[in-house]
This record gives sequence, C-alpha cells and structure tokens, in this order.
Amino acid sequence: MNRQALTFTQTRHGEKLRLPERMLLAVCRPVEAPSLSVPTVSYTLDNALDYATRMIPRFLERIQGKTVLDYGCGPGWQSVAMRLAGARSVHGLDINDEWLSHGRDLAARAGVDGVTFAKTTGAEKYDIVLSLGAMEHFGDPGEHLIRMCSFTGKELLISFAEPWYSPYGTHLNGTTKLPWLNLWFSERTLLNVRNLYPDGSDGAKRFEDIRGGLNKMTVRRFEKLIAAAPGMRLEHLTLHSVKRVPFVTRIPVVRELMTGALTCILKPIG
Repeated sequence: MNRQALTFTQTRHGEKLRLPERMLLAVCRPVEAPSLSVPTVSYTLDNALDYATRMIPRFLERIQGKTVLDYGCGPGWQSVAMRLAGARSVHGLDINDEWLSHGRDLAARAGVDGVTFAKTTGAEKYDIVLSLGAMEHFGDPGEHLIRMCSFTGKELLISFAEPWYSPYGTHLNGTTKLPWLNLWFSERTLLNVRNLYPDGSDGAKRFEDIRGGLNKMTVRRFEKLIAAAPGMRLEHLTLHSVKRVPFVTRIPVVRELMTGALTCILKPIG
C-alpha cells in the first residue's frame, strides 16, 4: 500500500480522510511527486492540426478557402494553423484573456494575417464552425451548441476526447493510472483526493467547478444534444473506440465505457 495512504490523514481543510479516500490514495502518485506522464502534445504550427485531420474526415479539404470560427480556440495554435493551411480567414473565440493574447502573439510571430482573436464575435455566419476538445468542458453545453449552430453557414465540426465514462473521463490520469475512477469512487472522494495535490487543488466540490470545468459529458448525452441541435441535420457521427478495439462502440452500455473520443458533422437544414 502507498505509504501516504497510511500517513496522510487529513485533507487540506483539516477534515479527516475517510476510508474511500485512503483507498484511492493507495493507488495514486505521492502527493508531492510530479504529475504522472500523460500523453500530451507540445504544439507547433506544424502539428497543431494533427488531431483534427485524424478525427474529422477530409478536414483540410473542408476548410480550404472557407471562413472559420474556432469556438473555444484555447491558445490559438489551431486557429493560426488553419489559416496557414488554406482557410480564407479564422476567428478564434474564447473566454481566457491569456490564451487570446497568446493567439495574437503567435499570429504576429508567424507573420499571418486574416486571423483574429476575441471573447465575442459579430452576428455574421461563418462557413465552418469548429469545436475541438471543448465540448466536455462547457458549463452549459446545450447553450453553447445553440450558439455554434447560429454561427454556422455550411458546416459545424465537433470533436472531443474522453467522454465521462471512458477510462479516463475524469481527467485525473495525471494522478493515477487506475481507469474508470468514477465507477469505483464517488465524486466527493475523487475531488477530496484531487484537492490534496498542489497541482490540482482548487477546493472544487463538483467536477463542474474544477479549474477548466468538466461537465460529465456522456456519449448518450452528446447524441441527444446534437439530435436536438436547432436547424441542423446530422451528416456524420463517429465514436472512436479506446485502443481501436473493434465493434465495442456498437454495444449498449459498453459503448459508454469504451468510447475514447467522438466526432460529428452537422449541416444547416435546407
């Protein structure tokens, strides 16, 4: 058993650790140790579109000569890379001022025009609205989907990884490699342990309130949202299985556990 499970007896708020929290700590990295190695991407303008081209059919072809709204653009790597890849113009939309500033600096350093970044956008429609790796973080995903639909002229492209019941849907795989944590432990237990770690502590009591937010987006919930998308029809939906295990995304219940990412393409009706 991890020694910290025996010696670490209190939360950062002075509460005594319960048995489930001690059990979870037994399979976690030591509290003061660095985060576990998690597959991540060090973005460059050369690789920024790798995920999109892998997940979205004919992605580069779809954006050629098009106006693009990058909805939830983050630090702007994909926005600038899309302009370099042939998009007519790209507008990056996000709520994080630091990320928007990074995007502007990135475009300036790359000498790229036709890329803008802001917290708001005009009432105009864009040929392509794109949402990458953001759908599971929106506080009100239904409302954000309605907004994305309202800006869509030709296509709405959405792809995100790790739905809630996937092996690492809790996004805590930097703390422990035990999969499906939310099946073994309660939300209270998971967040109490998460808040012990200096690199994770924010005092959140719900996953929706953690830094960056996590709305517990399941496969079924996402399917219901896109089915109700106003004025849109579904052209394409792919459930990408964990480790590319065949057929598992077609089996009820199992599909929730074994879907590692989802991709959909919506188009305006008419």
